[in-house]
Amino acid sequence: MQKLYTLIICTLLVPSMMLAQSSDDSKKGEKDNNSVDIIVIDENEEKAIVGFPKAKVEFDECNDTITKITLGHKRWEFIEEDDKTNVRMVHIPREKFKGHFSGVQLGFCNYMGPDHDGSLPAGADFLELNSGKSMAVSINLLQYNIGLQKRKKNVGLVTGLGWTVYNYRHDNQYGIQVNDQGTTFGNPIAEPVDKSKIVASYLNIPLLLEAQIPSAKDRCTAFVSAGVYGGFKLGSHTKIKYADGDKQKSRDDININPFQYGAMVQVGYKVLKLYATYNFSTLFEDGKGPEIYPYSVGLTLVNF
Repeated sequence: MQKLYTLIICTLLVPSMMLAQSSDDSKKGEKDNNSVDIIVIDENEEKAIVGFPKAKVEFDECNDTITKITLGHKRWEFIEEDDKTNVRMVHIPREKFKGHFSGVQLGFCNYMGPDHDGSLPAGADFLELNSGKSMAVSINLLQYNIGLQKRKKNVGLVTGLGWTVYNYRHDNQYGIQVNDQGTTFGNPIAEPVDKSKIVASYLNIPLLLEAQIPSAKDRCTAFVSAGVYGGFKLGSHTKIKYADGDKQKSRDDININPFQYGAMVQVGYKVLKLYATYNFSTLFEDGKGPEIYPYSVGLTLVNF
């Protein structure tokens, strides 16, 4: 009867697990037709196993845990005690170090003056920000992890590739242009302006050292990472919205720095994850605009 019970569970689970793994199997099959992962069945008089990588069902009639269902890093155990069947979930510790970079981040962006404080340099009033509406959005698509320990899995290096869009919002009567000397300046506008902004996007590559604090179950509950990043500009533009509703968008070069580099810090506890970045490079090219240093602070909404 127990084997029949297990067989029913296997019959229900295996098709869904096959669908979940089909994409991985097809990719492996493309690389080597002789090494495609398939369902493996192992059975003797006392035990039966049906499964494949990251998913399997186990039956053992000589153990109180009569059935184990494993999906990824979680395992459900069906335990038979006193003519009752109880179910418990067990977390399976990860086999390799995995850091926190890939995902979606949302934050506020701003900049500091040459003294690394909140004051703007002389003649840079046209860059005064509406800091509550200046946002940075990052989509970090790629991540590569390098574990630094042989036995433990909670310290390592993290790198990858991310795309960030910085939206610097200004509420003033200036348009941002370049004069005949090639310097960025604020050109006063006579017509009432509702808002204006600078938008710049960069591809960034970080190198972070991360330390994690695992729980009693060897599961990461908190982490801190710090390091440096560098990036190159994909594009930039300015946009003005007038009070009468008209809009003006320009992709003219206003000397936005084609490269950026700086420091990055991340801290997290369970679902709460914060980050901060600070540029050692200026927003504008050296000598071609006000000396200001961008920074951003925000939340990691989701990790991939």
